[in-house]
Amino acid sequence: MKLLTTATLLAATASAKSLRTPPILLQEPIPNEPTQHNADYHIPTIRESTIMARRIMHLSALGTLVSTFPHALHPPPILASDNDVDEVHAYENRPEEMAGSPIGLMEYYADCEPATGNPTLLAINIATPYRNYAAGSNISLQIRWWPTQNLKIDDDDAHEDIPTPHTPAALPRFSLHGRLEPIPIKDLAASLIPACFMRAHPDSLLWQPGNDIHTSEYMRFVVEHIYWFGGFGDRARIGWLPVEDWRSVTREEVEAMSLPGEKGWRERGLRSQDEPGMVQDDEEVEGEEEAEKTDGRWGARDFRI
Repeated sequence: MKLLTTATLLAATASAKSLRTPPILLQEPIPNEPTQHNADYHIPTIRESTIMARRIMHLSALGTLVSTFPHALHPPPILASDNDVDEVHAYENRPEEMAGSPIGLMEYYADCEPATGNPTLLAINIATPYRNYAAGSNISLQIRWWPTQNLKIDDDDAHEDIPTPHTPAALPRFSLHGRLEPIPIKDLAASLIPACFMRAHPDSLLWQPGNDIHTSEYMRFVVEHIYWFGGFGDRARIGWLPVEDWRSVTREEVEAMSLPGEKGWRERGLRSQDEPGMVQDDEEVEGEEEAEKTDGRWGARDFRI
């Protein structure tokens, strides 16, 4: 039996080694020593990283809402309609050992209150994240940036050790931590929240407040903490971002920022002693105006009508 197990492991190892390694992984790893290779990379400042996060939140519209299951002592949700019966049945049959366990589910959101940096959610009260939150769970919203899905390396990328637009491991993502609060009717009207949200998610028309299926309401995710994972540590910032910076980011800053994979992005840019921003080469500077027109600037995704 032991001999058979060993033979199986050897066969599996040989099979794994026979697989072709993607070209992107055949290149030399980045050295740990502070060589010129590492010095060529500009690690974004805290402010730049915060602006990048705000731009990602503005251009994206999907996230992962994370909450934890409550203990059995919490009562089941109150039925809002006959259509909720099956949902409550599933709730009551949740395994007891799941109490306190986290769960992350895809969730629609929209950047409908850019002045505050608080994403807008259309909460279906019977849905697991909101049910958990009502039972006392903490809640967080994870958002990632993935502009293209192209794992091939172009000739123009030959100088890159690992060209970031080609691997999601090197692309930025972040987690927002905070609380939920219902959006008052006056704010719904002033910020045109329903129009904004449906511009980002036309299919959400089916579960707008007042629908015949489930009880729903617009809620804002009040951001209190931001954990930023900008990518590989030799060229990106990783850690907590100040919420004050998050809330103070302006529309102009979001429009001017470029993300990995967007036109105008420059990873190998050192900060100039005289200029506050990243150094760009002539080709990128010439294309900057065009990039602002075509690459998802604030105005193009401003859902207000």
